[in-house]
Amino acid sequence: MFMLTTKDHVIASLIKADGYISGEKISSSLGISRAAINAAVKSLRSAGYEIESSTQKGYRLLSHPDIVSSGELLPFLTSDRVEMIHTYDEVASTNDTLKQLSFEGVPAGTVVIADHQSKGKGRRGRSFDSPHGTGIYFSYLMRPAIAPADASQITAWTAVAIRRAINRACGIDPEIKWVNDLVVDSKKVTGILTEMTMESESGMIDSIVIGIGINVNQVESDFPEDIRNIAGSLRMKKCEIISRASIVAEMVKEMDKLSDSIPCSASEYLNEYRDACLTLGKGVSVVKIHDSGEEPRHGTAVDINPDFSLKVRFEDGHEEDLSSGEVSVRGLYGYI
Repeated sequence: MFMLTTKDHVIASLIKADGYISGEKISSSLGISRAAINAAVKSLRSAGYEIESSTQKGYRLLSHPDIVSSGELLPFLTSDRVEMIHTYDEVASTNDTLKQLSFEGVPAGTVVIADHQSKGKGRRGRSFDSPHGTGIYFSYLMRPAIAPADASQITAWTAVAIRRAINRACGIDPEIKWVNDLVVDSKKVTGILTEMTMESESGMIDSIVIGIGINVNQVESDFPEDIRNIAGSLRMKKCEIISRASIVAEMVKEMDKLSDSIPCSASEYLNEYRDACLTLGKGVSVVKIHDSGEEPRHGTAVDINPDFSLKVRFEDGHEEDLSSGEVSVRGLYGYI
């Protein structure tokens, strides 16, 4: 677990106060000395926090940097929950970091968050652009008591959970592009990568690590030129800086709810997924992943099955149920 520091508790107190709070009140509530509070305030100021002090009124937080830290999460989550969230400035991959922690025995619900990934991973071995200071790079550990065959649905359930979290945090309603991209104004803002580890002897699931990357505060020029036509951010929709910590807190709540409910609420997630899926009713181009020589087949996406496979009616009238692990599906005229 990540142990909370005096600085974490002080910044949380200042955020929750939403105005002046006396040093005496902070000291009493946290059980720490006034000298420790002064030292924490000095450290926070050097980290970019603008804190006003008054001998009569105490301290007031005027502004703070958009970072995801334990102190920034404490106003939204319990101390025990925050201590299960490992925050880093930079890692190679949050999924790889969490898989190592899982191997070391951390409990289900452990989260890894980084401000930057040097080797961020997307589906099918692609890289995931993970610049400093603008996105959320988040991995969540599950140890569900379900059969491996049922685990494939977790990625789609996660898409629904993160859609809910984004909506609650900033009022945006992303759509879902089958199978696991969240889209705003026809541009991808979120990708999800699920990796499963099996027990060698029993063949049962040991752990599932779910990686979630969200473009939060990027502007168009932040994206590499080759993806600007398909990549977007929440800021580009809201036209303002959005608190990443508030989104992360909602993500943790929704992922905890999902983890606790597996597999009982499958129908709830399926219905919401269908309602939000922009792929349904559209013309699609289908290509087998492992057959690069095959010509694309064209059809119309007509339904999401209970296992989250996509039912497509092809131009000759026949229908097929397509698995995301077998095919790539795009709109006839571009990404969606």
